[in-house]
Amino acid sequence: MKEHRSGFFRSLFVMAALAAVMLVGVVVYDSAPHIPMLFGAVLAGAAALLSGYRWEEIEEGMVKGMYNSLSSLTILLLIGLLTGTWILDGVVPAMVYYGLALISPAFFLPSAMFLCALLSMLVGSWGTIGTIGLAMAGLAQIMGIPLPIAAGAIVSGSYVGDRISPLTDTSNLASAITNVNIFENVKHKIYLPLLSLGAAAVIFLVIGLGFHTTGGISGEIEELRQVLAEHFAITPFSFLPLILLVGLMIFRVPAIPSLVAGILSAVLQAMVAGGASLGTIFQICMDGYVSSTGVELLDTLLTAGGLNSMLYSISMILCAMMFSGIMEHTGQMEALMSPIMRHVKSFAGLITATVGASVLVNVFLPEEFISISIPGVLFGDEYDKHNVPRKELAYTVAAAGTATSSLIPWNTCGVFITGVLGVSPFAYAPFAFYNLLLPVLTVLAAVCSRKGRKLWRG
Repeated sequence: MKEHRSGFFRSLFVMAALAAVMLVGVVVYDSAPHIPMLFGAVLAGAAALLSGYRWEEIEEGMVKGMYNSLSSLTILLLIGLLTGTWILDGVVPAMVYYGLALISPAFFLPSAMFLCALLSMLVGSWGTIGTIGLAMAGLAQIMGIPLPIAAGAIVSGSYVGDRISPLTDTSNLASAITNVNIFENVKHKIYLPLLSLGAAAVIFLVIGLGFHTTGGISGEIEELRQVLAEHFAITPFSFLPLILLVGLMIFRVPAIPSLVAGILSAVLQAMVAGGASLGTIFQICMDGYVSSTGVELLDTLLTAGGLNSMLYSISMILCAMMFSGIMEHTGQMEALMSPIMRHVKSFAGLITATVGASVLVNVFLPEEFISISIPGVLFGDEYDKHNVPRKELAYTVAAAGTATSSLIPWNTCGVFITGVLGVSPFAYAPFAFYNLLLPVLTVLAAVCSRKGRKLWRG
């Protein structure tokens, strides 16, 4: 049998060409990253053909890559259904209603951060920033708090869910790329994002004490809460589907049946207590809930969900997995990693290299999904070779990739935040303490980890 081996420079050319196309497409032309990633898959296939691989082998790698993501894609579809039904049933409106009550004028910055963190567990970073985050930015201006500092608090809270929630697309992408169970992924090293969040809260508390707040914010918040109460049946019972889902997660029920139970409980409650018709349920499950409160902020927040809303993320994951499947199956990942791994001599070095790769991808391939998918595939075999569990890889690429994507002005996340909040990452990045701390604590934890040193097999 003929031995195939992809060369380092040929594989490096594929990555460099993908970086150039991604940079032009995403930054210059404001395009979605899907087409550049498909172009990367074409380049990877062409490079494999030049290395002596047959088309059947290339296709096998591509199909295998997509097949490995099917579980996560199913979860994303269910998340779309869950989001729409949870808005209809009042779960999400109740979270916003009671969350707004936590906003204290005297402690605005940490309160805003925690409220954004709470909502991010359901709708992820972009959904949080574009809704409650925007409201918090407006309230900060009313109170005389500098917008860069307020944006730092908003961004800090908004990215918590991307790491520790099983309902966000980035968590599911990290699980799909590394072939790790989603619940195992989000629970692993959960103390690090919580520690980062706690440290950020203390810093924001100290900063916030230097501002003299007024009582004007209370009226704004109360108006929003009244509108929510008028349009949704908000009671403590609204949280029953959420409590059920959390309970199933605690008892380690697999993700798919847990999400199905969360959806069915919300549907049942909406039909019995809220009088929703079966036709309405079908419509919302497909197209999502459309809010009509008359308040633009709330309507933007509560118009969400549905199977169709997940198609962007699903197609992105498929494109990434096509590329990664070809690169891995045809030896191009191994060719790229060998020179790097010769300099990695420890568990801490492996984690540090993974964090560094995720940050560099965020800089040169400016898309959050890509900063998770490419390092996740690049380092997969190395983690296996050195006896380090894949959940370490899933945690590290998600922590470093999601946290730093918002700090880079030309990254899609940085561009989105600038467009919504009206402040550049250059201004708010020094105050996005959660995003700054999490990658640093990840590396420090690896350096200090006795368990990691015992796992390492050189």
